[in-house]
Amino acid sequence: REKGIAFDAVTYNILINGYCHHGDAKKAFALHDEMVTDGIKPTQFTYASLVYVLCRRKKTKEADELFERVVGKGMKPDLVMMNVLMDGHCSTGNMDRAFSILKEMDQRRIDPDDVTFNCLMRGLCGEGKFEEARELMGEMKRRGIKPDHISYNTLIRKKGDTTRQAVFGFRGFNPTLLTYNALLKGLSKNQDGRLAEELLMEMKSDSNLVKKCDT
Repeated sequence: REKGIAFDAVTYNILINGYCHHGDAKKAFALHDEMVTDGIKPTQFTYASLVYVLCRRKKTKEADELFERVVGKGMKPDLVMMNVLMDGHCSTGNMDRAFSILKEMDQRRIDPDDVTFNCLMRGLCGEGKFEEARELMGEMKRRGIKPDHISYNTLIRKKGDTTRQAVFGFRGFNPTLLTYNALLKGLSKNQDGRLAEELLMEMKSDSNLVKKCDT
């Protein structure tokens, strides 16, 4: 600013997002206020960043209030804003509010994605509600959203789910080394040698995985 360079929305958003990801809410909100004073309209990305830093500091009530305030002024929330707010509530164990956000997304015709459902599954697993998390994966598939390695890793790591369904339920997507390692660790704990051998055979037949190991 000292050299007379004019800031635009993109510049402000980059700076605000940077402060938010460093957990500096005070500077982020100060820049937001400066942005408004300069006559530059904040965007969805601006508020997604501010909601993020509030949730990161476990100030979900303030995050909700900010969300309601900007939506009340006519801003249409996007998927990123909704996911960030939902993740904040999942991280603090407020699953009722998290699912109400999913319902609101449906009402606003904002299509959830794998990030949405992974947040919810992680939150449910954190409360020990593993079967509900499994059911949620089913809903995810019914909506046409393909579970990814994070979806499966969440169930495997949190539940230690090493049933045959968990081990071979990821057919149709490329499991990562983390997925295989989590499964093998669980099988070792459960002393399920036969299923572990089957999994190792699966790994050997996975050409994509072999290529990853060779690189």
